[in-house]
Amino acid sequence: MDRSGDVSGLKAPQSPVSVHKTLPPDVLVKIFHHLPVPSLVNVALASRRFKVLCYDDEIWDTKIQLMLGCDSSGLAATSPDTSSSSSLMNIEETIKINNKPLNALIPGLSTDPFNTRARARSTGQAREKFKELYVRLMPYYVDLRTKSRESKVLRDYGHQPEKCGRLLHTLVAFGRCHVVDDWKNINEAVDSLCQYFENASLHKFETAYDAHDINDMKTFAHALIALNGGSICIQTYVQKHPIFFDNPFKPEDNFTTSAHDLEPFQKFMSLVTEECRQQAFVVSETFPPDVDVYYTFVDRVLEDVVADYVNALLGIAQRRERRLYLHTISVVLNVASRMIQEFTEENLPRGITTDCSINLLFKLFIPLIDDYLYEELQYVKDTCKKLIDDWNDGYGSRREDASSRLTNQSRETFKRNYLSAFKKMITVPADLVTSAATTIASPFQRSRDESSTSSASKNSDTHSSSPTSPTSKRSSMLKGSSSSPADIRDPDFKTALHELDTMQDLLSLETVLQLIHVNKDAERRVEKFLQIGFPEVMHAKVLKTYEQIFIQLLRTLGHEHIEPAFERAGEHLKTYTPDMDSLDSVDVPPLTEFFEMVHVGDVIQQMLQLYYDEEISKYIDKMDFINEVNKEKKAFERTLDDCVADGMDRGIQVLLSQVEYILAHEQRPEDYNPENECLADLKPTKACRDAIECLRSNTSMLNGASEKSTMDLFFSEVGRRFGEVLSKHLKAQTVNEQGGFQYISDMNAYYNFITTLRQSSVTPYFSALKSLANIYIISSAPDIKNVIHDLERYHGLMKTEDLLEFAACRSDWPMIKKVVMKDITDCTIM
Repeated sequence: MDRSGDVSGLKAPQSPVSVHKTLPPDVLVKIFHHLPVPSLVNVALASRRFKVLCYDDEIWDTKIQLMLGCDSSGLAATSPDTSSSSSLMNIEETIKINNKPLNALIPGLSTDPFNTRARARSTGQAREKFKELYVRLMPYYVDLRTKSRESKVLRDYGHQPEKCGRLLHTLVAFGRCHVVDDWKNINEAVDSLCQYFENASLHKFETAYDAHDINDMKTFAHALIALNGGSICIQTYVQKHPIFFDNPFKPEDNFTTSAHDLEPFQKFMSLVTEECRQQAFVVSETFPPDVDVYYTFVDRVLEDVVADYVNALLGIAQRRERRLYLHTISVVLNVASRMIQEFTEENLPRGITTDCSINLLFKLFIPLIDDYLYEELQYVKDTCKKLIDDWNDGYGSRREDASSRLTNQSRETFKRNYLSAFKKMITVPADLVTSAATTIASPFQRSRDESSTSSASKNSDTHSSSPTSPTSKRSSMLKGSSSSPADIRDPDFKTALHELDTMQDLLSLETVLQLIHVNKDAERRVEKFLQIGFPEVMHAKVLKTYEQIFIQLLRTLGHEHIEPAFERAGEHLKTYTPDMDSLDSVDVPPLTEFFEMVHVGDVIQQMLQLYYDEEISKYIDKMDFINEVNKEKKAFERTLDDCVADGMDRGIQVLLSQVEYILAHEQRPEDYNPENECLADLKPTKACRDAIECLRSNTSMLNGASEKSTMDLFFSEVGRRFGEVLSKHLKAQTVNEQGGFQYISDMNAYYNFITTLRQSSVTPYFSALKSLANIYIISSAPDIKNVIHDLERYHGLMKTEDLLEFAACRSDWPMIKKVVMKDITDCTIM
């Protein structure tokens, strides 16, 4: 049997796959990190490869950092002169074995340049540094196997507390390296010794504190800080201060002599400030500069002393009156800011940084800010509503008051004076012009017949209970300050103010000014929180309230004051009917009322624009069209424009109705159709003069009341509608040749008036009427026919049919009608 074929068919066995049984060097180094020092010695004896890895700097760097962290002074505590000590090896040279770097002996050892310590060359310095620490610390460490309070640590450094504390701190870290097998027992002994040293040093510190011995306080404070950071020492220093348990000031002592009496609070804060300033010197002499004890002390004072006082004070104020609460929290912010600002001064040996000062204020007010912002906004809403309600309640008495109206002369001058005074007022600090003194200290109060002395006395008595009412001293400041509004209270301004006040039957400049005062005071209080620089979330919350306060002003004025006022004026215009009594005056009462309201509305809009530019735009971007303030401001302006536009149309109707009534009742038949042939006085007729004066008097009241485009539209519409009324009136008259001259005189007067309106779209029509008047002084019928057919002289504004209607007004029309109408009525077949 041949088996060679079978053998030849078998495949050769595959060679075994090599299996790597060794771990990568980086993994081994990570493992060696966790081995105690004695184990590392045994590992280094295992093989040459392990020895190289055990010498790697990464292992010993970790242990050194574990012992010393960022503080390399622990080694100095064990020797008075560490500079004289020498290493067993020259640390400036790279450790080499067989003239090769360590990483070159171990293939695969990481040389990552982005590692915290790139091991391109392992120098061995870390191991030598650890060895130096090991040699010096080991005697103190192992001595604690059997001893604690009689240990070598206390024998060598017990008379130097700071060095002793530093050495104990280093021994604690040294024990974490597990340098001996029984490291657990020794570490417990080290902890017990640290506890004993801490208690003894703290007792010495407290004794020195009670005795006011700064030197001993400094000695043991430094020892405790070297031991474990000194947190218990710092807490003891802060807690033992008498300010935390010996405070004679009570929040109830405020508001006793008057509603805005905060003198006890001012004294309390002055005492706290002075005490904190004194502690800056004590801290400087007691604690090292790298420990921020002063900030901790001030923070604790604000948290435990000032915050408790302030919370109780604000609670008392809030229970009494909302405005008193707002006034009080504003004072608290001012005083607290000044106090903390003093702690940042450079003349103090220890101070706090600006960022820390902001953080202290933030911590003080963060429990209060939500309630404050709610109360501030609610106060503005309620106060504005009350002012509007008070104004509306007095509407009937104002309507019955027969006060004189503002004349048409110098209306723009009066408005400029008013706005100029208002601009000066809004730049005055809020502590000089207050919301409660709106009609007292402001330059816009109504002109009174009483003497200034009695008026001031009355106002002082009336508002003495207000927390923000100015005292007599503050009033004198208003009168004496060159920047105060009192400087602009001259006789001319008072006259202008009085005349402007006569326009306020429906809209009140005084009420608007009071609303702006309330708004400004609220904004100024909120602005103080914005100026501090609180964190972003809190800043955004305060800014939102700042915006809402101004928005509330716009909504109150627009929806609750301006709209109802113009609606009332519109109702007066609707119900007005001319009568014989109205012929005695050129004024149309509801029309005068409305036009004066337009002026007041224009002043209000300019006041708000000034207030927005001078105050609100500090924190609002004018170009941010999606900002709520800018959107609401545009809505307010649209509301005012819409109210004026709606009233304008009704006003024009009333004005032209009055003019039509004047023409119908004052135009006598003999004006244009006199019976005698004598030449009459060619002055305009009374109907013409009165109609023109009515138009001139009422339209002139709107000069400067709005922008030019609006006024042009108004004057153009008045001229157009007046042309229609006049044409209808003239077509109903009978004119002879003698009366034609009077007719021409009236047409010239009408034309001259229309030219004063400066409306190019209307003037040509009245020019055509003036040219048309010639048909009444021509005797020849053919000439009359020629004048009628000359359509160019009428600027193409009149049709032949219209001209024939005017010609039909001639007294001799039946006699000349056939001649004039001949070419018009004849029919020619071509």
